[in-house]
Amino acid sequence: MKLFQQIRQQQAGAAIPEDLEWSFYAEVYDIIEPPAVVEPPQAELKFDDRQIATGFDPQTAGLAVLDYNADARPDLIAWSANGVQLFRNGSEKVNDATLAALKDVRSIAPGDFNNDGYPDLCVLTEAGASLYLNQSGQFQKSPVVLPAGSFVKGVWIDYDHDYDLDMILLGDDSRLARNNGTASFSDRTSDFPFVAGKATDGVVMDLMAHENAFDLVVSYADRTGVIYRDRLGGKYEVPPFQAVLQDWAYATALDWNRDGWTDVVWNNGRTTTLFRNDHGTLEPLSSLVVEDVGASLVTVDLEGSGSIDFVVGGRAMRVRGDFLEDTTRRGGFNYWVAAASDFTGDGKVDVAAITRNSVHLFTNRIQTNNSWVRVTLAGVKNLKLAPGARVEIRAGSLYLKQTYQGVPLTFGLGSHTQIDTIRITWPNGLIQNEVNQPVNKTLVFKEAQRLSGSCPMIFTWNGKYFQFITDVLGVAPLGASLGDGKYFPVDHDEYIQIPASALDTVNNRYEIRITEELREVSYLDKAQLMAVDHPAGTDIYSNDKFKSPPFPEFRLFGVSKRAYPKTARDQAGSDVLPRLLKNDLAYPDSFQRDYSGVAELHTLDLDFGSVAPDNNSILVLSGWVDWADGSTFRAVSQESPQGLVMPYLQVKDASGNWQTVIEDMGMPAGKPKTIVVDLSGKFLSASREVRIVTSLALYWDEIFLSEDSSAPRLVLTPLDADSAELRFRGFSKPVIHPERKQPEQFDYQQWMAVSMWNPTPGMYTRYGDVRPLVLKADDELVLMGSGDELRLLYPADQLPALPEGWTRDFLLLVDGWAKDQDANTAFATSVEPLPFHGMSQYPYPATEHFPDDSAHRAWREQYNTRPALRLVRPLVETTQQRGQPLGGER
Repeated sequence: MKLFQQIRQQQAGAAIPEDLEWSFYAEVYDIIEPPAVVEPPQAELKFDDRQIATGFDPQTAGLAVLDYNADARPDLIAWSANGVQLFRNGSEKVNDATLAALKDVRSIAPGDFNNDGYPDLCVLTEAGASLYLNQSGQFQKSPVVLPAGSFVKGVWIDYDHDYDLDMILLGDDSRLARNNGTASFSDRTSDFPFVAGKATDGVVMDLMAHENAFDLVVSYADRTGVIYRDRLGGKYEVPPFQAVLQDWAYATALDWNRDGWTDVVWNNGRTTTLFRNDHGTLEPLSSLVVEDVGASLVTVDLEGSGSIDFVVGGRAMRVRGDFLEDTTRRGGFNYWVAAASDFTGDGKVDVAAITRNSVHLFTNRIQTNNSWVRVTLAGVKNLKLAPGARVEIRAGSLYLKQTYQGVPLTFGLGSHTQIDTIRITWPNGLIQNEVNQPVNKTLVFKEAQRLSGSCPMIFTWNGKYFQFITDVLGVAPLGASLGDGKYFPVDHDEYIQIPASALDTVNNRYEIRITEELREVSYLDKAQLMAVDHPAGTDIYSNDKFKSPPFPEFRLFGVSKRAYPKTARDQAGSDVLPRLLKNDLAYPDSFQRDYSGVAELHTLDLDFGSVAPDNNSILVLSGWVDWADGSTFRAVSQESPQGLVMPYLQVKDASGNWQTVIEDMGMPAGKPKTIVVDLSGKFLSASREVRIVTSLALYWDEIFLSEDSSAPRLVLTPLDADSAELRFRGFSKPVIHPERKQPEQFDYQQWMAVSMWNPTPGMYTRYGDVRPLVLKADDELVLMGSGDELRLLYPADQLPALPEGWTRDFLLLVDGWAKDQDANTAFATSVEPLPFHGMSQYPYPATEHFPDDSAHRAWREQYNTRPALRLVRPLVETTQQRGQPLGGER
């Protein structure tokens, strides 16, 4: 308490007081430094004006920044009805015959639609929309057909969160073209709630600061603007929004007041209007009319001070409180259309512009001593160019935020000489903090490898330490997407095998801990330990596995003699037998796969020789699967109606041909487990060859056949927990293979106070005694969030004595469900609606309801009283005075 009070007193004078109730679980602390209050004089604008091309029609001209050759330096593309020109590093003409042939161009939108790391182009001409494929820096027209129509603006957006870019085509009759992932697009306009009107411009933004959403704001020539709110899962809605007037041609989304919420600035070539994002509501603040300009808006930190200049046609504006103020200074520039980026690589943002009929590069020569940093991102599971990733910077009391679009971002840092934190929120919502970074450098950040959703983890006390066993409830992935609008059917109970060596007593009790390490909610209803006593020469295996209905019934198998394959070959014909003879984490892994868990269709061929002549046998397989998330399942289902291929089993018939005898053989539900497949009566000939086929990243370890499928001799003794405590623990250190060819492991002994995500919003079970909730499956659930731990103690003295020659292993029965925060998971952003055993599916229909009897109402009132913790704190609080930027310098 004394330490708590000392820290509380110290933090009292901080720019943003730390939330000490769980500050030790926050990765980033708040800097004790007062915000800057004195604004230094504005520097004189100074630019080197260089004409780099002529022949452009200013009335139809446009500019866009891209990195066309993937060298981590910004390039420029300019167009008008007269033609198109690409400029390397913003000034050097690039000869591209395909682009040179283009005429009557209305707009160009760069975006990497095939995820090869090179931005492609959506080109809008009077003839319609076309795609141009970037092949290592050379553009070729793609045969992909987009919806026909007359369009004025193309907006890349991953509207269905399936890790590829889709295209919104804006015009009199706006269209949605869905990326199907295999070099094809389909017209899915019916999926999107377009309002009637002549759309003129659109911008993707995050309306809610801490949601994993791609909202779209669109202006119209004949009606007020519209916010299309992303409700995830490919669903959008149109809430009331009457703030934007007609005929606003240019839109920019940025956090102008540095409060962490993305605002919008609209401009029609004459009037600029600022809209502040007040916790999800866009409110118009002020407008400024700049006479006789007729130019587009560009937002840029010209001085590198951390504050934004709004530049229209060479006139500069700044925000003073809630108002725009004309602060034009000498030495500026006049233009019709402009784009800004640090083309020269010196940390100062330059401006490319079209003035009259020529393209100019205005190189920034403003004299300041301000620091800067340039940030480049590389996606791994997310798209390689990471469009839509949010980059936040905290340096002392200075806070900045920009959205990444495949081009290096330059941040002006004023007088700061050290960056405390760079936070990257990747498009799929994972948070990556890079602390204590230098200034005046280009920094490249690769997406950190981390599984975000899976299941709760099980650790057992083995007499020396808490040993990681595996995950649980992989059979019950609540609301997980199976494809477009479809969800996995879910089981609700799983029997986890625990060997005797992994569970020892302490004070005559067995101790098991279930932890929530990932970005998900666990709904635990029952947790019962079972002692499995059996002859020492027999190994016991459970029938549990992940498979589609009918779900596996509870059944135990006994194995006293193992028949290993005589030969084993993978899909390439390579000998993989040595990897299948024991559980040693050595797997046949030569199949091609991606980081998302999608593999080529691959096979494993096993020949067991002449065993099981009576056609009575079981196949015992140990292994694990690197699960693809729901968004990946959705993406693959768009590429092929077949989707990802769950493992199926084939044998050879009398003619030597492979025949499928088990269409869904099941598989280990996540982390390493052992499953059993009953082959009794399945062989179609004397051959004992078996083939397993799948397109999942499924890794097999030990595999053998047993010729006995009868029920084993055993004594099963269930134990109810005599203590069950829910508490906050934090996180175990993950161990991650760089190529994901080994299962992610968790080291309980290495505790981490950091998180890459916040728990799902909602109400959770309060901490403390929860024993009554885990004794039976009655829909009175223990609701666990990220960082929570359930500590279970089972009485060892209630077990019978072991007969001579027998041994004891264990099963842990866990009944419940787990729901992750993947964008395509049903109700991913809330704990509710709660699952229950009587539901027919999840999400369940309106005719079904969670129990609402007196017992369940009392359960809610007594236990479900804890709101979601905030483990990853915002880098800036939003309680500052409205309109006052946080820590900016002038």
